[in-house]
Amino acid sequence: MTMSDRTLRRLFTAGHVAKGVIYFLIGAFAIATVVGAARSTNGPKAVIDWISNNPFGQVLPGLMGAGLAAYALWRFYLAAFDPSGESDDEKGKVKRIGWVVSGVAYAGLSLYTFQQLLNNGGSKSTREDAIALLLEQSWGKVLVAVIGFVVMGVGVYQLYRALTDGHMENIKKHKLSENQQDAFRYAGRVGLAARCVVYGIMGYFLLRAGLTSDADKFKGLGDVLSSLQGGTMGAALLAATGCGLLAYGLFMLMKGRYGVHS
Repeated sequence: MTMSDRTLRRLFTAGHVAKGVIYFLIGAFAIATVVGAARSTNGPKAVIDWISNNPFGQVLPGLMGAGLAAYALWRFYLAAFDPSGESDDEKGKVKRIGWVVSGVAYAGLSLYTFQQLLNNGGSKSTREDAIALLLEQSWGKVLVAVIGFVVMGVGVYQLYRALTDGHMENIKKHKLSENQQDAFRYAGRVGLAARCVVYGIMGYFLLRAGLTSDADKFKGLGDVLSSLQGGTMGAALLAATGCGLLAYGLFMLMKGRYGVHS
């Protein structure tokens, strides 16, 4: 069953706004950690916990959960119906697989948000538990290592898009001013480059978990950012990556605002 263009636009907007807020706050917490205004870096679930503890009641986490669910549904719809007709070649098929994986991830994040909203408390170790389950299988070590390589490959692709302005492919279809296009271009470049750093480190941790058969070696986004703090340039690296993720959040917000598919 296909959706109307109006429904798809609403899913797209709500989903990208929610994703943008998450990444904006992740970046903001990373920067705040560097300047001493926060105790530690935060990943998506920690950000949701922070939103859930706001003094304004259940409205904000409810909106966030709905927005994340909208993003997941939009990704599943892309994978199922491929409205842009990108599945004719191998690259398109890989994209559809990526959309499914993304949809599952954000559906899980949405579920976690609603669990927090209902005060049931979501599990903070879902990914670690899943990796531990995989490692118990005879083929698990190889699969986890392969997933690590795939994640690192996704990071390289993010950098490729940043360097080639791949995120600007469809910008001409939208009536944006020159200043708006420049803001979109530079926020995308910086944000995608930061995602390359994060995915690269996360892929490394997955690879290490597979090679050592130790699920604890895997680190989520918050821990990945914390790992940047080591060494003499740690604070600068964390600040730069935090600024990049903040820019990526703005990039997602702009995509939602202007309806730019890229």
